[in-house]
Amino acid sequence: MNIAVFAYNFPHKKTQDFLFRLLLENIDVKCVLASDFVELNLTESILRVKPRHIDLVHPQRICERFNIPYYNVMHNSEECEELLNKYDIDLGIIAGARILKQNIIESVKIGIINFHPGILPEVRGLDALKWAIYNDLPIGVTAHLIDSKIDAGRIIMKKEVPIYKDDTLIDVSLRLHEFQVNLLPQVIKEVESKPKEMFQKVDISLPYNRKMEADKEMILLEKWNERLNRI
Repeated sequence: MNIAVFAYNFPHKKTQDFLFRLLLENIDVKCVLASDFVELNLTESILRVKPRHIDLVHPQRICERFNIPYYNVMHNSEECEELLNKYDIDLGIIAGARILKQNIIESVKIGIINFHPGILPEVRGLDALKWAIYNDLPIGVTAHLIDSKIDAGRIIMKKEVPIYKDDTLIDVSLRLHEFQVNLLPQVIKEVESKPKEMFQKVDISLPYNRKMEADKEMILLEKWNERLNRI
């Protein structure tokens, strides 16, 4: 199976860890398509849930070390589409990307896998961990084959993460990341084992969450403590 990884062209935790896990599992990567940083017009959160990382390895350095073809290319560009066709890509894996256009998705034979840090379809959109807590929903990860809609497509696998009584929000955020990395080889095997039509479609009738507002973030802390007290 010919696999391409959609990545970021800068040191990035998910990109780094996905590449290392693929290499560890001897999963052949035909090419890495790495996009430059794109600034998003989002308000700054007052409640941080993600850890601050240091000394991450640039993906180009990883690819050079393991002889993986590396391309600095915008993911929705004509050049990217040409590379997907050149390498005859069967499966794409998103280690870092913004919204991909339909023509890019259709250039990959089986499809493109995304790992969403929330349970679909109940927790679609941004700030998945925060909205799961705010709405008292299960916290977990969903692997899905994407389509042109956001957090949609076909569900390959979803797993809830365990929550412990002394957890911080950063603990849980890191655990969500670790679950994505650990599920990566299982999800690839699952996609290889059956036609994509057998995977259930995401119900997109449920709401898509925007970035959480500051007033809700403050309420979130109370809701988080309530959840911990139930453990």
